[in-house]
Amino acid sequence: MNVFKWFLTGEAKPRIQDSEQIKRMFTRARWQGMTAMILGYGMYYVMKMTLGVAKKPMIQEAGFTATELGQIGAALLIAYAFGKCFHGFLGDRCSVKKLVPIGLLGSAIANVILGFTPYFWAFLFLWFVNGWFQSMGSAPCIVGITQWFPKSQVATQYGVFSIAHYLGEGATFIFSAMLIVKFGWQSAFLYPGLACLVIAFIMYKFMFDRPEAYGLPTANEYNGEVIEVAKEKTKTTKEAQIEVIKNPYVWLVALSATCMGIARYSISSWGVIYLQEVKAYDLIAAGSVLAITPLMGGIGSFASGYISDKIFKSNHALTTIFFGLVMLGGLVGFCLNPAGNQLLDTIFMAIFGFGLGVILCFVGGMLAVDLCSQKAAGAAMGVVGLLAYAGAAVQDVLNGMLMDASIIMVNGKTVYNFDNIKMFWIGSVITMIILLVPILWAKKAQAKKDAELLSAAR
Repeated sequence: MNVFKWFLTGEAKPRIQDSEQIKRMFTRARWQGMTAMILGYGMYYVMKMTLGVAKKPMIQEAGFTATELGQIGAALLIAYAFGKCFHGFLGDRCSVKKLVPIGLLGSAIANVILGFTPYFWAFLFLWFVNGWFQSMGSAPCIVGITQWFPKSQVATQYGVFSIAHYLGEGATFIFSAMLIVKFGWQSAFLYPGLACLVIAFIMYKFMFDRPEAYGLPTANEYNGEVIEVAKEKTKTTKEAQIEVIKNPYVWLVALSATCMGIARYSISSWGVIYLQEVKAYDLIAAGSVLAITPLMGGIGSFASGYISDKIFKSNHALTTIFFGLVMLGGLVGFCLNPAGNQLLDTIFMAIFGFGLGVILCFVGGMLAVDLCSQKAAGAAMGVVGLLAYAGAAVQDVLNGMLMDASIIMVNGKTVYNFDNIKMFWIGSVITMIILLVPILWAKKAQAKKDAELLSAAR
């Protein structure tokens, strides 16, 4: 119990009266905290993605089989899905200054041990443990953003924060590959793990608990958002979290996130072999086409909040549906574009990637957060994360089954027919968009309640 109490958010201190001091503290906490979270969460991704880079040498040098590596990868996704839900609910009550660095520290320790572990069962267990610690990052970070920024700015700041996982992804592909070439596959787990032992303590030093723990007003109060201040006073954290569970629109967003996870990981996991089998690309050409996706995704995520707030007047549901259609257009073009046109495939993947980058910010959690009290931001992220990563895990099984079922023999050669698989990919995006349409009505109802609350507050 004492250990759990250490994680809890600090009690509110007497309110500081000096407006200049409040301004200085908010400015420092916002940008220092955001920088620490971007750095730290980027390294979370390094701790999670190394396996994808190290697979081939693990098979050739350590004797792992492809089936074993698939089971190891699934273990992390399963732990991550359930852990993200658990830590989302926990994050609403805990100090993110403590919870997020502890997650990176645990993940780092697991990776360091993996640097000395050539045995399947030990690796399976430790990768599962790594997944559990990994789940302490995303949802609590969003809680931190909602604590220090008013609701009108949360989407924009979440977009800025989202560049962290693209930075981590890029760092993994570049530096982990360099380590493997120079020192062997185990070094890709060991050395980044050692670095993250230090970075976890840097995060702890530069991140912040909620504003009230320092004698500051809430972010909504500081920025004069009267409606949000009034709404937050009407319920406790427990009541807000129960509302998340009871809210049918949150579950619609979560189901939509399942479809997003299917489409996102289908392309990243099966896109290369699709281009090789259907369009006769070599490995380098196929990789070059798909490399544009995370690049454009990063740009889309970074710009998502600004686009939604400035162009769509903070109507995040409409933003999400629009960019869902953009994502769908890119995917349909990619699937229907005839073989041999690499430029068009690259353009379609760029469109798909940009749409996905925007979608990741909103369907990946912010749309659900927008429907709920800021006191339950972590719970909303947790529910969505649970189903999103369930979709990510399921797609590998379904795509594999569909691929095995599509085998045909042509002149004694095994050929794969991707027609049904392409329909599965496209259908998942269409379903995602359809599930989002009712959110437009939810937002209208919410706007009406907000107007009534504002009238009563006056």
